[in-house]
Amino acid sequence: MLLQEVNPLPEMAERYIAAMKRSGLDYQSVHQVDACGVRLAPGLAVVPGLNNGLAVLAKAPLRLRKVEGLKLSGGFGRCDDYMGFQTGELRYALIAEVENPNTERKVLTVSLHLHSGIERNAFFIQKINEAVKAGKARQEDFTEIVTAMEQDQERRLQEIRLLVKEIDTLYAKGAYLGVLVGGDFNFEPDDPEYRELELAGLKDTYAMARPETEIYSLDPQRNMIAGHALQEVPSTLRAAIRRLPESQQQKILEGYQKGITQARRVDFLFLMRKPSDSATGCFRQELFGESEAVSAAPGSDHYGVLVTYMADASQCG
Repeated sequence: MLLQEVNPLPEMAERYIAAMKRSGLDYQSVHQVDACGVRLAPGLAVVPGLNNGLAVLAKAPLRLRKVEGLKLSGGFGRCDDYMGFQTGELRYALIAEVENPNTERKVLTVSLHLHSGIERNAFFIQKINEAVKAGKARQEDFTEIVTAMEQDQERRLQEIRLLVKEIDTLYAKGAYLGVLVGGDFNFEPDDPEYRELELAGLKDTYAMARPETEIYSLDPQRNMIAGHALQEVPSTLRAAIRRLPESQQQKILEGYQKGITQARRVDFLFLMRKPSDSATGCFRQELFGESEAVSAAPGSDHYGVLVTYMADASQCG
């Protein structure tokens, strides 16, 4: 299990383990804090309840080991279990090793949550370009907005490049079967960041599974938590349009709100393996945690993504 926005750590990860043990499931966990504020010691923090981060869980008999918490972006500052200091957004990747003790085969797993910022960057940049081309808008009015969106994209691209470089180093050192990278990527299929991962040799398991319908892990129309969270306009967007006339600002904000309420796929599981390796089975991908399946309300603003690999090709329909 690759989890994001687990808060507070390590207590919440321990609660997950205990809850599953009560159900007869034996799991281990490793974690990495990525949002801590100012924390000087256990129980001594500016925001006591904030120790948010990433976790990887593996079910016995699999063995789980934390390789590192790789800081992807954020400049000065660092977050750990009981101490940390940050003045701005920090982003990490939690890299762990999972080993099958019966075969001694190992895989690297990565749980991450990339930079967010203004959402749907590529989508809105395309819409702006179309409006300018059609003569409905002036390019100069959108310079600051496009710059802010491109900065968000570039930050995610740099996070990805740093991660890929570290994965390549670890992959070369260890006898790993492959690498699994999953989480909230804050981009969509065919965005520049998606293509960057593809060029690095990581394959989207959704595409490998070839489902008949799209799987929207972020769906504000169906998920009330997601719909409520998206009502807030990023401060970077407000800053980018502050010099425009009030009427134009309102029009841009309305267009932004309309765009971000569309269902989309931003949560992925990518797989990288040696070119000589070929899977004989198949993948199945589906969502879980949808409100009608569990209760009146979902447990998160994103639905979970469940990927199943069936090694027996006869089970592949």
